[in-house]
Amino acid sequence: MTTPEATRAKIVEAATDLFTRCGVRAVGINEIWRAAKVAKSTLYQHFRSKDELVAAVLRRRNDEWCARLRDRAAAAHTPKDRLLAIFDLLGEEFADPSYRGSDLMNVAAEYPDPDHPVRVAIRDHKREILSYLSGLATAGQESDPEKVAAIVLALADGAVCARVSLGDAAAAGLAREAASRLLAHG
Repeated sequence: MTTPEATRAKIVEAATDLFTRCGVRAVGINEIWRAAKVAKSTLYQHFRSKDELVAAVLRRRNDEWCARLRDRAAAAHTPKDRLLAIFDLLGEEFADPSYRGSDLMNVAAEYPDPDHPVRVAIRDHKREILSYLSGLATAGQESDPEKVAAIVLALADGAVCARVSLGDAAAAGLAREAASRLLAHG
């Protein structure tokens, strides 16, 4: 017998796949419950609205991506390399020819209202990354950890844009080099 948690995870997985391939607005609820192989009523037992499901997908993506970033940073040998690990993670993602950009940023473009719950979830994701990077900068004894975190994140986001718009798989390495130079000149 399938547990409610397993059913919910199955729905989120199906929605994640569809949203990644097609975009959030292009995917209807009917496609999601069919892909998840659950009844429509079952989907609505777990999620009151599509927006609630989108937010659940984004939280899952945030948790997965942040865990990968933490693992990558933990494997680095120096405080500076821990801070620059975000670019190594992006470089790994950029190497995939099917890379289409950050799922969270792609969804943000579909929700223009900055106060919409989906946009709030995306903002929370960016704040979590900023907080984590700031902690790494503090551990690395950077003089202004919040500013360093903001610079690193801005360079990372710029690399994502370059990868998507220009097809530049080397953008993460270039952004890493720029961040490294900025950190050296503190």
